[in-house]
Amino acid sequence: MLAHPTLDKLNAMGLTGMAKAFNELISNGESEQLSHAEWLGLLLEREWSWRYNARWGTFSS
Repeated sequence: MLAHPTLDKLNAMGLTGMAKAFNELISNGESEQLSHAEWLGLLLEREWSWRYNARWGTFSS
């Protein structure tokens, strides 16, 4: 999998939450068992949470 170009593009697009989640998923061996829909769902949820926290000033990793 081409991880670095994907991370670069996510960060360039301002999708910081997705980039962090993507990096964590590719580092986790269990993530290979996830379907494409589950991967996408996790990335979207993380991006939504990142933006919500940035907007309302509550940060939790």
